[in-house]
Amino acid sequence: MGQQKLYFKKFYKNKGNWLPIIVFIVAILFVLIMNTRVSEDRDFTAMAQDEIKANKEILILNEQTMKDSAKTEKDKADFEASEKINKARVKEQEKMVDLYTDGKWAEAYRIKIHLLKESFGLYTGEMEAPAELKESIYRQIAIYTKLEQLNIKSDQEDMETQGATFLYRTLANFVPVLFVIILCFTLNTIFTDRFRNNLDRDLLLPQKYTRATSERLLFGLLLSITFYVISGVIAYLSASLLSGAGSFSYPIAINIEPNIVTKPVGELLFQTICLQILTIVLVVLTLDLVSKLCKRVMPTLFISLLVLISPVLAVGKIEPLNRLAHLLPGTYFNATSISDSYLSMLCDNGNINFENGILVLSIAILVLLLVNYVIDSRRGISLTLNTNQTRVQ
Repeated sequence: MGQQKLYFKKFYKNKGNWLPIIVFIVAILFVLIMNTRVSEDRDFTAMAQDEIKANKEILILNEQTMKDSAKTEKDKADFEASEKINKARVKEQEKMVDLYTDGKWAEAYRIKIHLLKESFGLYTGEMEAPAELKESIYRQIAIYTKLEQLNIKSDQEDMETQGATFLYRTLANFVPVLFVIILCFTLNTIFTDRFRNNLDRDLLLPQKYTRATSERLLFGLLLSITFYVISGVIAYLSASLLSGAGSFSYPIAINIEPNIVTKPVGELLFQTICLQILTIVLVVLTLDLVSKLCKRVMPTLFISLLVLISPVLAVGKIEPLNRLAHLLPGTYFNATSISDSYLSMLCDNGNINFENGILVLSIAILVLLLVNYVIDSRRGISLTLNTNQTRVQ
């Protein structure tokens, strides 16, 4: 316990350790505020009102066109039929907005699904649209269908503001790269400060090498996981205060060829958090190993960032790497892309999944843990032998 207090004092007194943590939390709050401001123009009712406005403008244009160019009874009949359809659509959209505003979400979603299917010819099977637009429509239908069943308020996709969904988006956008970078900066000084003239001073303490190594790694893990938990709690609570807690049953659309399905955000969060906790352990062990090899602050920081961040950025972008990506621990740093199967599809590698992620990260952790203890053991034995020889002389 005394060693833990010493580590904490060193961490606390170094103000440079706090700066990246503060920046990380401020970034989360800034994104939330921006999402909340944008939601005024992009939420369910705002988008519906934009469509209503556009349809009313079409009605006015049709009336002017009919007056100017309709010469035959057939032309007039066509314009009148089009006008009737547009008026009926506007009426349905206005009813949908009223229902949603009154909290009758399921009824509003039912109308939304009907309008989507009607607009894009899904009832008749005559949908003609680019592949990306088709996927977008099917995603919307899948989400609104599940929301109708759950009868809960909708959130903006990719710009969430509710507690549960914003937490999921925070873990997706901030943890794989930015959080790892911050861990490298905050833990780097702690792990390298023990070296003086290439000598590990922890080995000079009157205790077994295993205890010194264990206490150092334990402090790094406790600090990292505490920071991770606090960041998640801040993201969830701040979003809940501004826009409501949301629901952990909220559907997230997932493209599993040939269909688009939904999974509750709570299930995706569970898988994401499991992978990210293992990732944090791996980061701490990697930093400790690199600090043993480099013994200085800047080389340790540079090599750690290179080793930890490069796979995160490379997987899915370098074609030859995709076939072996399921064997790389760095692949599973993109935890949300694992839980929603996006990275598996991107790499065309079905072995990239949650179960393999747990296995690969666990094996990597055990190997790094063994290597760290073996290195400290040999150095401790070597130091003891040198000390005994000096005493004999």
